[in-house]
Amino acid sequence: MVTLYEVLNSLPEGEAIFSEATLDLVIEDVTADSRQVRPGSLFVAVPGGRNDGHRFIGAAIAHGAVAVIGERPLSEIEAEASGIGRTVPYLRVGNSRRALAFACAALHAFPSRHLAIVGVTGTDGKTTTSSILESILRAATATKDAPAGEVGVITTVGARIRGEEIDTGLHVTTPDAPEVQRFLRAMVDAGCRYAVVESTSHGLHQQRVAAVDFDVAAVTNITHEHLDYHGSREAYVAAKALLFRALFASPPKPGVPRAAVLNADDPGSYDALRTVLAEEKMRSGFDIPVRSYGIAGRSQMPLDVAVEHIAYDADATRFDLRWWGGCFSIDSPLIGEFNVYNVACAATAALALGIDPSAIQRGVKAMPPVLGRMQRIDAGQPFLAIVDFAHTPVSLERALTTLRPLVGRGGQDGRLIAIFGSAGLRDREKRYLMGRISGRLADYTIITAEDPRTEDLGEICREIERGVREFAGADRYAIIYDRSEAIQAGVDMAQPGDVVVAFGKGHERSMCFGEIEYPWSDQEAMRTALQLRAQREAAAPPGRDPEPS
Repeated sequence: MVTLYEVLNSLPEGEAIFSEATLDLVIEDVTADSRQVRPGSLFVAVPGGRNDGHRFIGAAIAHGAVAVIGERPLSEIEAEASGIGRTVPYLRVGNSRRALAFACAALHAFPSRHLAIVGVTGTDGKTTTSSILESILRAATATKDAPAGEVGVITTVGARIRGEEIDTGLHVTTPDAPEVQRFLRAMVDAGCRYAVVESTSHGLHQQRVAAVDFDVAAVTNITHEHLDYHGSREAYVAAKALLFRALFASPPKPGVPRAAVLNADDPGSYDALRTVLAEEKMRSGFDIPVRSYGIAGRSQMPLDVAVEHIAYDADATRFDLRWWGGCFSIDSPLIGEFNVYNVACAATAALALGIDPSAIQRGVKAMPPVLGRMQRIDAGQPFLAIVDFAHTPVSLERALTTLRPLVGRGGQDGRLIAIFGSAGLRDREKRYLMGRISGRLADYTIITAEDPRTEDLGEICREIERGVREFAGADRYAIIYDRSEAIQAGVDMAQPGDVVVAFGKGHERSMCFGEIEYPWSDQEAMRTALQLRAQREAAAPPGRDPEPS
């Protein structure tokens, strides 16, 4: 619980309309959903793409809201909301989403001020990097009595507090501000010292982490994604940059270092974020240390953490990390160059926090598989079946390049079979680009559904097909609208030595058709396909190939 006065004190700005007698009013909850209002709630009216929260102020008051925050003038809403500004205090602000974040932080006594917090953003690799950093911080803080360590993490897959899993929902973005602050409060109450917060461009732009006091901000890369929402690459980069600007707004925490962690090999982010950091330094007078990472010799930029002597295996990657304090070796169970960068990003953030290299080594080596990231589905089949979240041109290219050496293992011939689609009502340009990449790098492409929403699925698939056909003839691809049937077809055509990969859904647990989210799991679809294939093979007469489904 918190008083209205404490909420008002927390807000960046606003014009209050109520009597001073209400300052001691007790606020028991903060919400932007009028359906969740209960007696004692503070309702925040947030303008949205479909629904304007100001239209529901009356309903919120009827359900027991004792105060309201909104953006519209009182004169525009008092006719629809009985008592607003008189018996029910109203605070007008310039940005309701930002006010929601700070009000929720006040409700939970600003939990981020009691944690060392690392924010991780970027186009690709955010979840994996956040999970690697969690594993490192667990290794650094674990004891015999508390093997889960003193760390919590919030990602687009879920949240974990000292190892305990908490689901954050069906789809992929940073949770809303009330959930973020609730998770952080739970971390403080559980005795965590560190928190890792994956910060998407949507989450940053929509102020979901606006009241989080970040100490370290890290970026993986910035490539082609979410232009449907942000409108331009410049706006997309500006949204990512909000995480780094937040470093200058956070109050100092005793004994907690500050740092900005940049990928020196990524032209899409490095120069832009260096410029943002320079602007903020000029404006605030604060100097946030910048720590850059990359592969030695890859770019001309100076490196604080350099990756050297990389050795790739089918199920592991080994390399050295040279940093400002020396050099140490890394043995990672994650494969591919993109995961080298993810490990380097996490390690640089940990080093910036003062974590010992030995803890980094242990944490990386103990890193468990990340749901939906190069996840192998094994049912005893003589080929590899994998589920991966790659859903951008860059991540698809990196994934296919990484998987190519795994094709034809054991001296067998083999094919790389890619199954993917592209989301409706999202970035249209990437459909053609991803088609070109798969046509060039995969041996066979199956184009299918991936959250078509209200768009025509056939048109989405044809846009991908246009790219595929630039490199592949009609015998090297197929369009199968039903994603279950597409995965089954990929499994059925696989031979020993092949690699079959379902891209794009990863950890997600729903697929959107129209405006309805239907339960979905690529992992379950792949397991079912493998099971059906095995059943047919077991039932086939000796010497005869089973009929495909």
